[in-house]
Amino acid sequence: MPVLNEAGNLGATLASLPPAPDLEVIVVDGGSADGTREVAGSMSGVLCLTSPRGRGVQMNLGALASRGELLVFLHADTILTPAHLAVLRRAAADPRFEAGAFELALTPPRRALKFIAWGANRRSRLFGLPYGDQVICVRRGLFFALGGYAHRRPEDLDLVLRLRRHTRLRLLEPAVSSSGRRWLEGGYLNTTLNNWLFLTRHLAERALTRRWPRRGELERIGRGGGQGPTAPAPSHTQPPPTP
Repeated sequence: MPVLNEAGNLGATLASLPPAPDLEVIVVDGGSADGTREVAGSMSGVLCLTSPRGRGVQMNLGALASRGELLVFLHADTILTPAHLAVLRRAAADPRFEAGAFELALTPPRRALKFIAWGANRRSRLFGLPYGDQVICVRRGLFFALGGYAHRRPEDLDLVLRLRRHTRLRLLEPAVSSSGRRWLEGGYLNTTLNNWLFLTRHLAERALTRRWPRRGELERIGRGGGQGPTAPAPSHTQPPPTP
């Protein structure tokens, strides 16, 4: 879970994850100044790491520190319930499952946010393009084979597009509840248009430039390449299927 100044949301998100022997919870803080690390440190069973700022860097560091077979990348304002964890356990036990994400529901349940979430789910089903707030999950071996996340935005979309070359992302249910604060703060129309412009620009960059290589930047952390604290390299043995 990459976090930055999320003290107001993090406690509820972590409290929704019941302690379980097959569940690792890793919070990677990017330099918060609001007590986020203290919130994470107060929760039992949570491993809290620090990292340079940037979701891609933070999530790569968390992946390196993890041991599970199924990597689940969760935003601090998105809630996973026991029902979602049960779905993830079934996915981990299914040898055909390689990567996926959940359907999206935005809160508070306003009509405009329901329509935006409907559009996000249609995009995910029709084009196989879920975003990070839909809880991207991927097999450990595939994630490491692709080099993990890029260290620049949009790290989630870049990973999804690289995943699509290898597998069909499965859209999981029930929908996860994620905060609609970006739309509430930036305006429904303006935020949605900016999202689509960002997607269009990214696709154009991939088609017309060499800015986005075929691999992520996980190895820069793995070999201590100036990206902050390193974590132990993952074992080559396969642990039992676990979220």
